[in-house]
Amino acid sequence: MSVQPVPGAHPHPLRSEVRGLLQVAMAVFSFTVVIGILNGTDLVDFDRRRILAHVHAGTLGWITMSVFAASLWLFGQEGLGEGQRRAARMLAIYAAVALPAFAFTFAFTYGDARPVMGSFALIAIVGFFAWVLIRARGMTLTVPHLGFLAAVATSVVGGVLGVLLATKIATGRNVLPDGGSDAHPATMVVGFLIPVGMALAEWCFHWERLKPAGRLGMAQIGLPFLGGIVLMVSLLLDASQVAPIAALLELAGVVIFIKRLWPSFRATNWAQPSMARFAAASSIGILFNILLLNYLAGRYSGNFDNVPTGNLLALDHTMFIGVLTNAIFGLLYAATPAHIRERTPLAGNVIFFGTNVGLVGFAAGLLFEVTMLKRIFTPIMGTAILFSLALHTYQIWERSREGAAEPETARARGLA
Repeated sequence: MSVQPVPGAHPHPLRSEVRGLLQVAMAVFSFTVVIGILNGTDLVDFDRRRILAHVHAGTLGWITMSVFAASLWLFGQEGLGEGQRRAARMLAIYAAVALPAFAFTFAFTYGDARPVMGSFALIAIVGFFAWVLIRARGMTLTVPHLGFLAAVATSVVGGVLGVLLATKIATGRNVLPDGGSDAHPATMVVGFLIPVGMALAEWCFHWERLKPAGRLGMAQIGLPFLGGIVLMVSLLLDASQVAPIAALLELAGVVIFIKRLWPSFRATNWAQPSMARFAAASSIGILFNILLLNYLAGRYSGNFDNVPTGNLLALDHTMFIGVLTNAIFGLLYAATPAHIRERTPLAGNVIFFGTNVGLVGFAAGLLFEVTMLKRIFTPIMGTAILFSLALHTYQIWERSREGAAEPETARARGLA
């Protein structure tokens, strides 16, 4: 039994919620990208609060909200009851307010507002996890389904750690072990982003041809999920000798991922705009990220406090841009009908190559401490991303306008 996320003759029941979350995610991400361009070119030296807002607007406002949109899309296709539909609508509206508000709070304060707004954001995360879990019980689960389940479950744990960490910073109360400041980002990057990155990449490769998850597919998601938990515990307990085990679990899951999707990767036409091209770039990002993670874990004996800042930033940006942004751009590609994409035939190549060539140069500058590379490639990457966000926003608006003006024609073209 295959799962077809994009319907042929009927519109998706949550199409408005999916579009709304994606539009808000793109708007928030534009802030992240502008700050990144100014900071990466050394034109502006931002203080720590603005940098934290930059990071959280990317992770919460862009990635997490896009994951919420993708979860509604994937889990809300068939058999959706009226109560579940209303719950999804309420969650989408609430998340579109709570997550950006929390992310921007970092720009203004270290005080009580952060744990308070973080608690509101955590409610959205828990709500989406509960909705996805309820929907999953009656579905045939594919690897993307499992990836989203693992990622959203991990985001609940990471969110709790984040709220506790913000409480500790604001009040000085010892509500977390000393390793909590490292456990929160590590849990989100490893336990959340790697499973969801693999899920989105596979979904983009096999869009309407998803099959039930077999043993290898379950292991592909289960091993990184377990690795995220191991890494979190090792950091919380200051047991750095355990961290390399987490890295090996992540590596095993990624090896399975590459093995399973190798035929699809090889068949990708890099010169032709497609979802598969974004999925292939995301896959390369996953492999590079996990190899770098294992290298750093081995070289520094699991003590990431000793890892140079540039290496950690390269690790993070490879995940945020190379893995997740590529995969989300694949999702946005699917959300736009071909007749709208055809109006801007060169845009796909500008976005794809600008983003990824820029990322390679930017990451190389960080890894090898070559400031000039970072300054050259940051605006290339950032401009390509901003162009993509503007174009996809326009395309979604056009799709919505056509759907309102020509409901029957729009229905025949699919969801989003």
